[in-house]
Amino acid sequence: MLTVLVTGANRGIGLGLTRHLLADPSVDIVIATARDVDSAKDLKALNSSKLYIIELNVADEKSIDKAAIKVSEIVGENGLDVLINNAGICYVESLDGDVSKEKMTEQLDVNVVAPLLISNRFFPFLKKAAAKNGSAQIANISSRIGSLTNAHSHKMPITMYGISKSALNMLTRRLATEWAGVHIRATCFCPGWVKTDMGSQMAALTVDESTGPLTKLIRSLTEEHNGKFLNTSGEPIPW
Repeated sequence: MLTVLVTGANRGIGLGLTRHLLADPSVDIVIATARDVDSAKDLKALNSSKLYIIELNVADEKSIDKAAIKVSEIVGENGLDVLINNAGICYVESLDGDVSKEKMTEQLDVNVVAPLLISNRFFPFLKKAAAKNGSAQIANISSRIGSLTNAHSHKMPITMYGISKSALNMLTRRLATEWAGVHIRATCFCPGWVKTDMGSQMAALTVDESTGPLTKLIRSLTEEHNGKFLNTSGEPIPW
């Protein structure tokens, strides 16, 4: 039994990943989270016997704790094979614009602190799966914008978002290091510039063009990918 959890699954990349995971015959359970389940109409419309939808506000620590209880009930002794930390937010603002501590903190909370807390709370479930099946995987959805090497090459005014994704990349590297002993791997991915509410309709890729290859890549990861930063083709992105 292969069990995968996706955060922020009610729209965009998260919804696309969920749809492809449900179509994968090797996946038995997909746990999809949404901040407001009642309004997650597209997610609920997937209507699969594999699908479990649970409420999770990633910026609320109490909500994470409640979700952990529900996940425990769903996965049982089989544990959680793959955790996909997808939920994220982005504010478009230049550094000489309306920069505020509130907006910076919100992006850090959702894009970095939430994946840390969720990985921490779900660690027991990942550890169970790793003990049973040889390994478990954390997939953190990052962005090329978080690459320090490429920081000078993009012109979009999303520096605060980039800072949060750089921090997520560091978290990924540390998870890969600290949890290697219990065979829990961590890898971060850039899904590309995707036509979502965040990416806008000017983006280069449709959700399906991004999440189809990304789902296959996440499912094919091995020990050699632990702690890496990859695009949807599996090619490394410089840190």
